[in-house]
Amino acid sequence: MSITYIAAVISTILGIYASIPYILAILNGKTKPHQLSWLVFVIMNGIVFLSQYLAGGRGSVLITLTFFIGSLIIFLLSLKYGVHDSSRWDRLLFTFALFTIAVWILTKSNELAIWLTVLIDIAATTMIVLKVKSAPQSEDPYPWIIGSLAYVFTCLTLIDKPLGILYVRPLYGLIGDAALVGFIYFWRFKTSKTKI
Repeated sequence: MSITYIAAVISTILGIYASIPYILAILNGKTKPHQLSWLVFVIMNGIVFLSQYLAGGRGSVLITLTFFIGSLIIFLLSLKYGVHDSSRWDRLLFTFALFTIAVWILTKSNELAIWLTVLIDIAATTMIVLKVKSAPQSEDPYPWIIGSLAYVFTCLTLIDKPLGILYVRPLYGLIGDAALVGFIYFWRFKTSKTKI
């Protein structure tokens, strides 16, 4: 067995494992997913999966497929257990996600679609960070930590590929998830200090 195959299996298992505690946290009332954010994540992960697959990714796309399925389940749960209010910013982000699909279809450029999904992900993650800032306990950091580890192994699936577009999403996923974990702990720490 090659290291890329082993890394693909590990990243997929971690991706599945990251979704399970998040889903359980929703069902237990510990996490309240932002409905529109997760709809954007569903759209974005679907675009990333298809565009990376069409660009030649194989083992590295398994994590994206896993996150697509996980985000779809979380979105469906958000309809009942999540935060339903949306701001103008949320609606703008959703429109941008739809715009990305249109651009991808019109240009047939997988590379452009991958880069546009990075912009969407930054905006969607910003929505979660703003939610965490106002309610630090509303987001469980553990699934995001597991997601970060999954992206490390996803990067390892690409070691036999030249540095290029296939690296963009896994590297951004690692940086984005790790940054979100940092924001969750930062706002929790800041909130706990103000209560003392």
